[in-house]
Amino acid sequence: MADAAAHRWHKVGWLLALIAIVSLWVAPQPGVAGTLTRTALEALFPAPLMVGEKSAVLPAWPIFRRAASGPELVGHVFETVDIEPTAGYGGKPINLLVAIDVHGNFLDVRLLSQREPIFQSEKGQAQLAAFAAQYQGLSIRHDVQVGSAKGATLRTDSRAIVHGVTAGTVSALAIDRSIMQSASRVALARLDDPRAAATGAAPAARRGERGEPGERFAATGWNELVQAGLLRRIERSNREVERAFAGTPGAGRDAVGMVQPQGVALDVWFGLASLAQLGRNLLDDATWEQVRVLRASGELVFVIFDNSRLTLRGAGGAAPSVARVAGTRALLHQGERSLELREIEVLPGMRLAPPRASNGAVAAARLWRTVDAQALDPAQPLVLELQVVRDGGGAGGGSGSGDSAQRVEASFSQAYALAELKAWLPVSQPAPWTLLKQSAAQRAVELMVLGLGLALLTVLLLRQRWVAANTRRLKLVRVAYLVYTLGFIGWVAQGQLTIVTLTSLIEAAVAGQGLTFLLADPVTVVLWAFVLATLLIWGRGTFCGWLCPFGALQELLSLAAQRLRFKPVRLRRRLDAGLKWVKYGVLATLVGGAGMATAWTETALEVEPFKTAISLGFDRAWPFVAWALCCALLSVFVFRGYCRYVCPLGAALALFGRVRLFAWIPRRTECGTPCQSCRHRCHYEAIAPAGAVDYSECFQCLDCVEIYQDDKRCLPLVIERKQGAARRIPIQPVAAS
Repeated sequence: MADAAAHRWHKVGWLLALIAIVSLWVAPQPGVAGTLTRTALEALFPAPLMVGEKSAVLPAWPIFRRAASGPELVGHVFETVDIEPTAGYGGKPINLLVAIDVHGNFLDVRLLSQREPIFQSEKGQAQLAAFAAQYQGLSIRHDVQVGSAKGATLRTDSRAIVHGVTAGTVSALAIDRSIMQSASRVALARLDDPRAAATGAAPAARRGERGEPGERFAATGWNELVQAGLLRRIERSNREVERAFAGTPGAGRDAVGMVQPQGVALDVWFGLASLAQLGRNLLDDATWEQVRVLRASGELVFVIFDNSRLTLRGAGGAAPSVARVAGTRALLHQGERSLELREIEVLPGMRLAPPRASNGAVAAARLWRTVDAQALDPAQPLVLELQVVRDGGGAGGGSGSGDSAQRVEASFSQAYALAELKAWLPVSQPAPWTLLKQSAAQRAVELMVLGLGLALLTVLLLRQRWVAANTRRLKLVRVAYLVYTLGFIGWVAQGQLTIVTLTSLIEAAVAGQGLTFLLADPVTVVLWAFVLATLLIWGRGTFCGWLCPFGALQELLSLAAQRLRFKPVRLRRRLDAGLKWVKYGVLATLVGGAGMATAWTETALEVEPFKTAISLGFDRAWPFVAWALCCALLSVFVFRGYCRYVCPLGAALALFGRVRLFAWIPRRTECGTPCQSCRHRCHYEAIAPAGAVDYSECFQCLDCVEIYQDDKRCLPLVIERKQGAARRIPIQPVAAS
């Protein structure tokens, strides 16, 4: 009867799981978009301010101030979810209203909506709203760091430290990234064109900027570009060039240079026109558009102002008609690589962009590109080399076209240290692994302690028979590790794994969103990696029995109650088998809700008390606290009742744990018949009457391993010990006669 009932529950569980999986295929595909309208924004920015029409470049509204001379552009307002939808811990974007002025200063930052699992209560909403409000008064130029919830804050002209959120580091970092990245994109898209005031709407970007909101650019003149290192110069006199040819066949072959030794032979200004700060300041819009297109195809484009007597020629170009001088060519060097530059033909002709282009002392600009652009890295230092080539005489000498063996070269170089130019390179989105490394560096101590704990647990489980050699050792090791799990992993490192990770992954996959939020917290990443790896070896029990902080809390409460002689009840086998399928129903409900993106899923996720008890330390609204206390205290009456009968994460791990490779619990042929010692003493009722272990319900407590080695409780060992004692024949002393 019991086996038939268990089989029925088994079929019901798999039916619910099938329904959840099918729901993923028929689920709608929800989009991510802002909800504010111009009318709603006008209520937030009343007179004398007024809100213009949404920009065609980025989804941002211009804000104007009424003035006597006409509308004056103040800044822009937008929703972060429209520009930088950064996912928080729950895998869903946090939406904020951000208003910035034309200089990139934050006028207002407000929380509009969020679906972070920990902050669903009114108090949680207030915490995130207060965190976001700290950005008001800062700017996109600030280096903002998220500190601790109770640490000191800091505000300078370039740096700021803001208060974090208790137990919400991932959410706070998501808000920070969303605010700063979206504001930078709006500011750098050049929506602050003064002509917008005349039209009453945000203008289109300048030609060539569309699709490049991450470029850094500020209008400057020639001298500022030189001071910033964006323009470099190679200047040599005729005497210096002649000295370079001294002692070679090319010496004395420049008649003009010999007559005018103080005259200028080389005078070249050059810079990387691919950088918007240089190209947009020196070139007109039409020419910058050509540079942008070349850059998009992978070319590196340089601008060269050549005011030399020994004029530059491009790769394969003809030599100038200078007496007995073959010409000057330009090469680029980076490390051991050398590349020749080729001049670019520009149509309809190349012009500077007055009035900020030149100091009047240079010749017209010419564009040059690398012959093999892919061989250079624009982020690494470059060296520009000018090679003056002379005819050394001999066969064909004097014609300027002699055999190449008769040519003599002299080189003049200038470093173009791009380390100085990093401030002007396009803003790139950090890779998820880069962000993970940065977070790991900030939590290095916690990760080290966690790593040591996981290494110790691995050793203990590999040497399970030594750990379970006697009752005292096993209890000492287990209680100590449970305290470590609850205290450090749970309350200190905030490493409580949760079913929210699975539901968020499903929701993100269904919505077509990225999964980078899974890498937000390095502690969680390490724990998930360890748990998934150990699922292959030992099954569900490694996490549920040793690494779950809420599970540790339940077991410690139960052990404390037992010390007070309050023993938990043992349910009948049939009732226990039926209740164990409840957690699979809970899992199927949550997975199905996540797949269909239903509004009630977030409320249903509160069936998991982990956030209240571990993440927030019971500092939450009373209904959540009451539920968490009920789940924890249930273990006093039914040993780890929540874990065994309700926990959806335990159900998921039990399903995935079916890929377990080893049956690691030692068994004998006598287990089940005639011995029932392990089954009767298993708190989790994970051992069948026949002696087989149900690893999907095993919590790896090692009690049965201890019994397996105990010759006072394991029946086969008890019989063996007694038979051994019976075979021993006592030697009686012989009485003296």
